[in-house]
Amino acid sequence: MIVILKKESLTKKLVSILIECGLYDSTVLDGEGIENVATQTIPLFSELRGLFGEELVYNKTVIAYVPDRETIDDFVALCAKDGLDFANDDVGVVMAFPCTVFVGSM
Repeated sequence: MIVILKKESLTKKLVSILIECGLYDSTVLDGEGIENVATQTIPLFSELRGLFGEELVYNKTVIAYVPDRETIDDFVALCAKDGLDFANDDVGVVMAFPCTVFVGSM
């Protein structure tokens, strides 16, 4: 499962829910919105910064091994109950897909 959290302020809440769901081996990565990278690396975008808004965009990305679909459903339901409703565009996204190769132990 991959979770991209658009609101860094909700990170503690997200981590708490991951633990509640037993997803202890999750990895949390700091992310930066493409708008930030574009303004730093492409001069044209730097000049047009106003189009993206003045606020810099950062996010948190979580990568987690999830053993079954039920755990994903529980995770999404707990998130929504605790104010992390991924159905809202400003919160983030949850993606899950089957893994065909997994080397290691969990």
